[in-house]
Amino acid sequence: MSAAAPAELAIAIREARAERLRDGALRAILVLGVTFILLPLAIVVVYSFSSVAYGVFPPPGLSLRWYSHLFGLAPFRGAFVRSVVIATAATGVALVAGFLCALALVRSRFPGKEALRGFLLSPIVIPKIVLGVGWFIFFARLGLQGGVVPITLAHIIVVLPFVVNILAANLVGLDESIEEAAQDLGASPLRVLWHVVLPQIRSGLVISGLLSFIVSFDQVESSIFLTRGENNTLPIEMFLYMEKWQDPTIAALSALLILFAAAVLAAALLVSRGTNLRRMLGR
Repeated sequence: MSAAAPAELAIAIREARAERLRDGALRAILVLGVTFILLPLAIVVVYSFSSVAYGVFPPPGLSLRWYSHLFGLAPFRGAFVRSVVIATAATGVALVAGFLCALALVRSRFPGKEALRGFLLSPIVIPKIVLGVGWFIFFARLGLQGGVVPITLAHIIVVLPFVVNILAANLVGLDESIEEAAQDLGASPLRVLWHVVLPQIRSGLVISGLLSFIVSFDQVESSIFLTRGENNTLPIEMFLYMEKWQDPTIAALSALLILFAAAVLAAALLVSRGTNLRRMLGR
């Protein structure tokens, strides 16, 4: 055994210890970051079970009275259904339009492509309240103010940039030789699109659809100018309620929305994993 071997062994041990320390520090930072993000949600959930009608934490007692009070409020039930319908419609249209736009931006070459890209992504940088005022003026002149259709159209414009960005990133990494092989075997362009392209970007479709649904469901600034009392979405109904009352009813509703969001996310993950599993078994 050479004299350099013990020195190399000591260096390897120090490097291994340093790597373990780095891994431990990174895990600790991750835990702290996740805790920092989730702690306000936990506080809201605990506060929703408060036994008193004023804001205090920790609550002096636990009760389900605010959940019972929430289920007795018909405006919230109608607003929730309306928000789900609008978010679903906006997400569906944005997925179709966003996929076609992303396909054109990635696969085609034409004058003004970068200008079109900037136009499609501009709603991300424009303040939502500015968009809301503009849509209010636009739809008022068309005589469509206060309906569900203007809100849905506005939400499509808001969520479209997210879909275009995510799907364009997915399309960039595709192997076009697979599509060319399918076309050589006689597949039509639509058949190639459906059986070759879409299965390869299914995860991007799921992620962009989930993000679009959440963004549309949570819209306040761009929707408040387009609704009337009978067409309020759930975030607007919550905003109006908090202007009058400061009891834990909104905390109870927020806790249920957290559970709803977790269920939607879990369903999306199950669909994505189930699809990948079927693809692996098919191979």
